[in-house]
Amino acid sequence: MYLVYNKIDTVVNKFRDYFSNFCNSKTLLNFLPEFFCSLIDAESTTTSKISLSLFNSINDSINLDSHSKRIYRFLHNSKYNIHSLFDAIVIDVLSRFKLSHSDRNIHISFDHMYDKCNFTVLMFTLRIGKQGVPIYFEVFKGSDKEGHGDAFKNKNIKKGILYCHKLIKSVIPDAHIIFLADRWFGNLFPLMQYIDSLGDVFVFRCKQNLKVFYKKYPEKHKIWIPITELPHLVHASKLYTNLEFTRKKYVFNLAYCKSKDHKEAWLLITNGNPRLAKAHYGYRFGSIEFLFKSQKTNGFYLEECGIKKIHAFRNLYALICIANIYLTCLGTDVSKNSKCYKNIGIVITRKNSKTNNRYRVISRFRTGLILFKMAINCKRRFRLPITFTLYDT
Repeated sequence: MYLVYNKIDTVVNKFRDYFSNFCNSKTLLNFLPEFFCSLIDAESTTTSKISLSLFNSINDSINLDSHSKRIYRFLHNSKYNIHSLFDAIVIDVLSRFKLSHSDRNIHISFDHMYDKCNFTVLMFTLRIGKQGVPIYFEVFKGSDKEGHGDAFKNKNIKKGILYCHKLIKSVIPDAHIIFLADRWFGNLFPLMQYIDSLGDVFVFRCKQNLKVFYKKYPEKHKIWIPITELPHLVHASKLYTNLEFTRKKYVFNLAYCKSKDHKEAWLLITNGNPRLAKAHYGYRFGSIEFLFKSQKTNGFYLEECGIKKIHAFRNLYALICIANIYLTCLGTDVSKNSKCYKNIGIVITRKNSKTNNRYRVISRFRTGLILFKMAINCKRRFRLPITFTLYDT
């Protein structure tokens, strides 16, 4: 007779115990852990696939149609606010998070994600290694025009910036916060000034249609020129300090970065050291673009959810973000406590035959997802912690 480890009922109850630290609603806790585990197992936000996972792994005494109706009622219930549960879990996870690097840098990236034309999500992520975990989000109604709607208003973006600033400073007072953003934010300068007023650093990529006040020729006075006409190097970075931008003459630094691998230059505006701007901005791709990918084609296929009500979508999206945090925690646990996972059968890193250096081939999120699915109802003993402990690896 074989022993079965990490039985689904046991795992569901462990999640229920953890969620109960932040939620007092018994009716919510009755179904939330089951739905959460089925969401991860199904790797989908489609009701039919989650229902099938519920039927196969948790409760086959209820038919699929009843499971689907229960999921619909759960997500659309106006009394359930999963967003507040997400916020509480983020605070709990970060309160136990410790920086392992001496520079005390915390990189926070923010950007927008679209669910077709239905909703727009404003997301802020915390960099962990070469990827990121969500720490703040807001869902807004979508717009037919790209770059329009409440999600792009400065007051809503500033609200997220202030929330993240206070959150990080409350748990890591000596952290150096660095905000990263791409160029698709319209007028970035009010956001730059706001971040500067908080005492934090920003590195924003700007559009190429800006003008700067610059003394192009030594014998002449300063003139307005397109930013692309600044003297720059062919395949290296050119640094500028105290450059004046736009008619309002915002004074910031600039790193004009060119690479032979990319036709278009990176024009990086920062209030910090321009020598570090390129290295800082390079973290943005993994920390937020990867997160969006894990929520879509590399994870939960959010674009297939089919939800039209913003409250239901917000509840579902909060659960996806909680799942992303948990699976990343699980992935960092594999890296931190590698001796406990010697025989899991997942090849996480490979060695470069030329340099003998090891490089990661499976992300921490994907490592956690594979391990979770392998460990449930398994005849082999797998370590599967339900502690939401995040390591800076």
